[in-house]
Amino acid sequence: MSELVFYVNGKKIVEKNPSPTTLLADVLRYKLKLTGTKVSCGEGGCGSCTVMVSWFDRSTSKILHYSVNACIVPICLLHGLAVTTVEAVGSTKTRLHELQERLVSGHGIQCGFCTPGMVMSMYALLRSNPVPTELQIEHALKGNLCRCTGYRPILDAFRSFSKDSGCPMGDRCCRNKDKKNSSDVVENCNENKNESDMGKQELIFPSELQLSDVYDQQTLEFKSDEVTWLRPVCLKDLLLLKKQHPEALLAAGGTNVAFYLRNASREKPLVIIATTHITELRSFEENEDGFLVGAMTSMTLLENKLMSLIDKHSETKTRLYHSLLDALCLFGSPQIRNRATIGGSLATASRLADVNVLLLAAGSHVKIASTDGEREVKIHDFFTGKSTTCLKPNEVITDVLLPFSTQDEYCGFYKQSPRKDLTLADVNAGLLMEFEAKNSSTVKNAFFAFGGLSSMLAVAKKSSSFVIGRKLDGSLLNELMLSLANELDQFVSGDDAKSFKVAVAQGFMFKFFLKISHQRFPKLEFLRLFKEEERYLLSSQADLQQKHSGVQVYDIITNQSETDSVGQPVPHRYAKQCATGEAVFIDDILPSQGELYLTLVTSTKASAKILKIDPSKALAMKGVVGFLDHTSIISSNKTGLYLDEEIFATEKVDFVGQTIGAVVAESHEIARKAARAVVIEYEELQPITTIEDAISHNSFHSWPGDMGAINYGNVSKAFGSCDHVIEGELKVGSQEHFYMETNSVRVVPKGEDGEMDIYCGAQFATGIQMVVASALNVPCNRIVVHTKRMGGAFGGKEFRSYLVTLPSALAAHRFNRPVRCSLERRQDMQITGYRRPYLAKFKVGFNNDGKVLALSLDMYSNDGFHPEISPIFMAQSLFYSDNCYAIPNIHVRGHLCKTNLPPTTAMRGAGVPQGVLICEYWMTKIREINMYRGGDVTFISVPIEDSMTRCFDEVLKQSNYEQALVNIENFNQQSAFLKKGIAVTPVKFSPGLPPSWCMAGAIVNVYLDGSVLLYHGGVESGQGLHTKMIQIASRVFDLSIDKIHISETSTGVIPNSVTTGGSSGTDLNGGAVLDACNQLMARLKPIKDSNPNGKWEDWVKTANEQKINLSASGYYSHAYKEDFDWKTGKGRPYSYYTYGSAVTQVEIDCLSGSYVILKVDIVMDVGKSLNPAIDVGQIEGAFVMGTGLYALEEHLFGANGHLETSGAGKYHIPTISSIPLEMNVSLLKDCGNPQAVYSSKGIGEPPLLLSNSVFFAIENAVIAARRQAGLSPDFAFNSPATTKQIQSACGLGPQHLLKSLVT
Repeated sequence: MSELVFYVNGKKIVEKNPSPTTLLADVLRYKLKLTGTKVSCGEGGCGSCTVMVSWFDRSTSKILHYSVNACIVPICLLHGLAVTTVEAVGSTKTRLHELQERLVSGHGIQCGFCTPGMVMSMYALLRSNPVPTELQIEHALKGNLCRCTGYRPILDAFRSFSKDSGCPMGDRCCRNKDKKNSSDVVENCNENKNESDMGKQELIFPSELQLSDVYDQQTLEFKSDEVTWLRPVCLKDLLLLKKQHPEALLAAGGTNVAFYLRNASREKPLVIIATTHITELRSFEENEDGFLVGAMTSMTLLENKLMSLIDKHSETKTRLYHSLLDALCLFGSPQIRNRATIGGSLATASRLADVNVLLLAAGSHVKIASTDGEREVKIHDFFTGKSTTCLKPNEVITDVLLPFSTQDEYCGFYKQSPRKDLTLADVNAGLLMEFEAKNSSTVKNAFFAFGGLSSMLAVAKKSSSFVIGRKLDGSLLNELMLSLANELDQFVSGDDAKSFKVAVAQGFMFKFFLKISHQRFPKLEFLRLFKEEERYLLSSQADLQQKHSGVQVYDIITNQSETDSVGQPVPHRYAKQCATGEAVFIDDILPSQGELYLTLVTSTKASAKILKIDPSKALAMKGVVGFLDHTSIISSNKTGLYLDEEIFATEKVDFVGQTIGAVVAESHEIARKAARAVVIEYEELQPITTIEDAISHNSFHSWPGDMGAINYGNVSKAFGSCDHVIEGELKVGSQEHFYMETNSVRVVPKGEDGEMDIYCGAQFATGIQMVVASALNVPCNRIVVHTKRMGGAFGGKEFRSYLVTLPSALAAHRFNRPVRCSLERRQDMQITGYRRPYLAKFKVGFNNDGKVLALSLDMYSNDGFHPEISPIFMAQSLFYSDNCYAIPNIHVRGHLCKTNLPPTTAMRGAGVPQGVLICEYWMTKIREINMYRGGDVTFISVPIEDSMTRCFDEVLKQSNYEQALVNIENFNQQSAFLKKGIAVTPVKFSPGLPPSWCMAGAIVNVYLDGSVLLYHGGVESGQGLHTKMIQIASRVFDLSIDKIHISETSTGVIPNSVTTGGSSGTDLNGGAVLDACNQLMARLKPIKDSNPNGKWEDWVKTANEQKINLSASGYYSHAYKEDFDWKTGKGRPYSYYTYGSAVTQVEIDCLSGSYVILKVDIVMDVGKSLNPAIDVGQIEGAFVMGTGLYALEEHLFGANGHLETSGAGKYHIPTISSIPLEMNVSLLKDCGNPQAVYSSKGIGEPPLLLSNSVFFAIENAVIAARRQAGLSPDFAFNSPATTKQIQSACGLGPQHLLKSLVT
């Protein structure tokens, strides 16, 4: 059979001779034009591509629904299945599904790129379980990433479907109040709406698939030039095929197959055999030895089966199954578990596979079959080496025996990873211990297996043997710890994280020992355990799952008309389109006839001479149209802000990812494959990659003019009079933007006069227009840049988007055809810039009362090979070196390190997050006495408002800070292995751009039917800018927001717009919109006065009849024009500050370094909010992103200049499990701001700085652990505060663990 049949949204799809390399996401997006399914990471690690797959299980006669990642599902796996995408769930053209409605009204959408995936994960859950628990809802979303919202509003919206939902505010719930008559609204109501009509619009499962098993019984064969795909339907045929093709890959769940399909370096054609429809491999059998599971059993189905067995049998008999559930709870994501199989996990022999290490310890058996017969092997003999097993080329796994536990047998699974979800383990362990007889404390048998320590699963044979015959007591634990350390040390030789991994493994053993002692001898007080420790150290992963919650408090304006939306929590204007997948992003634009696709060819060396560029192999490929390099340049090859970069490298490359050329082809797939075929020959040079290297080689970028240092007061004299002087260093790591939509562009030549339309997701449309015009040697008026929306940006699409735009424009010009380029995630991360890492060296002088008198500070930033806009951002760091504190004498200097790394770029906060963290690092113990007060003026002449201290005082009150301190101190005195920490941090941040950029334009058109079309120069990236602009217009016109529309941002309508960044979008563009609307209202005033009882439409009609212009062009330039004079140190670079304070409480596990953010309280001064729901969303999202910066995300380059943490699998942004368990946000009341529209304030970046309170709360918890261990509270603790750093800093080795033993 060479015909593939499946259903999509109820429509039958028949593919004749499909290519085995085609993935589901490609078919949905490029063939069926269902672009609601997004592709962000391309490796099943973010959930943006989530769809629902349904099939009829004939063994149970039930229709099963489950979520999958479309970006890694080969289309050939879908024969006889039904796929549902977001387009079939609901539509703005008909009606939204209830879950989409709730997501919209719950403000759970910002940029909207991840939203369809979120919707589909929740939809799949509801189709399987219409009334889930809150924890089941959270669990279902753990495979979906969001960079904008901070997850809380998404959880709240979906939580309303839970059977145990309810508003945490009780009688204060907003639904119990009339919002128009209430000035104190508490957002976050989880009112149960399960009586909805959900289900009435669900897509019906195709009857053909339910009534007939014809597709289940068909054998399949699909071929391409490189891959042959075979699908047998019985075990006998599978074994014959495996004999014929011994090197063939088996595809069960297919979670890894996509990576093989994309591998272009195959020496011979690949054969894949799909095992999905072999019923013999999906069988279950319970016998006296245990549970025999078919190799094709998915992890999700295995979970369900294990829970049934646990309900059926005693606790003693199912101890292994409890531990397996712990492992499965942390295995991948729901989408991965729905496809991954137990047989596939064993066959990979991965050293990090969570299930493998536990089955190894438990002594499972593996059944194997071939045409030569069947055999059964002990799992100890199954794994033979690095990613190898005892399987012969012609053999397959058929079943796995999961043994019942004996009454005297105990097992445990443990895992430590950088992030709880969607992350491979740093270290994991499967531990087993058996005792002689009932109530005996003598060990009969033991098996200790560990993953992550070496290139293969490690078995601690000596330690396992060591405990046999010994009694379970403190002496054994003491000796076992030492034995384990010595034995495991050999496995991790050469690993930089050696001490961390060994210590974590010891911690696992300690917890396991503790678990056994309490399970077997509950009356024996073997260890002194605090109540919370007992819960944490002894509970299963399921028991440890905790719900997230939060409360948001803000004022609502009440004395205004019904149509005036300013100050109201209006949902994001385009939230419905995002929820239904209708929102069009760049790569969603349907291609036109003859459209071409471009892929960049980039350097693989950090510093090298280019000896040869050979595209001949690429050009010989079918579908390749051409190749561009520096010889294709029309005008100048120079580009960048300082014209110091090359569009295409000529003679030398200076960092990995530098553009050398570009392949143009007839499809994405062909272009990407051809780009890998271009041969580049290099002569390598020695690169400089670190700040330390740059300092030693005196490699720095130069500062323009007198910039680079600020002297305020007399630092030298002040140090001489200080009672105390401290010196130190701090490293602040870099950060990747990880916007969900990668940099993408579509360029359409108009065919005459050099005209060209550019559709791109860029923050700086005018910048794109200028560099393209320059490269094509045409005037700017020939180039029109269009931006509808961006799937996140955070500064990453401000100045580096030209990397994709310029080559695409050159290709479009050369071939006179539309060209598009959409970067793959890993390439985007390597080449487009990132937040710059810092090294700070400080010297601080203060008196006995804690009052700081002097600060001397040097900050070094790694800015990569080109400075781009680094001087401006380092200047920001210098300006914020005081944060919220009055320091009378300051000398701060910035150093811009030049290295062979990709250039850094703008990122949310723009230099301020580093400067503020550095300040707080040395200020922690002496904060309040040094804080600015209302009326003070900073060392750069910006006045301070009293709302700064009001935020600080209010957050202390809101968090009950003093009592929390006492509670944490008491907890830490009693708890040996868990420690809590608390920190409070204030922030001031000035929204804005350089003074010369503080301007904006707008055009407002009123049409004859009364509808309004609004244009402004800002770009919508999810921050709600368009929504706020519409709200401003609605107030001026006193018009419903439904009548006001924004189509796009275009340089053809608004010329010379500045970048959308610096939290200034609303201030600048709002001023321009206000100006244009006021002009129109002034023209309409005589008509309104003459007809005061008329309607808006009447006035518009009359105005048109009177030939009054109903289009107005607005303009705004910030009244504040002063700048900072670096030579004299005088001047005022900012007009106002946005203020805030946060209190964060954390709990760390000293044994593993993992942590939980227990509670966060935030109070922000946002002036008079234009939209409090959007502002709260910005606060929460920024705080969670900052948590990633300060306490999670490691952005690491190797010595060779390659990004080591590339892709969703290696770069870990916060997931749902990373956010605070409780997050409370309040907007400060009775605030204003005369310098911005309607007294509002910019809010996009300031809250990010508050998340340094997470870093300092963790540090304080570590200090508590160090004190217990007798270690100094002064220690090096750099950002980010990763689990490795936390565990190492706690210093709780075996000798400290054993102090708690009762002798």
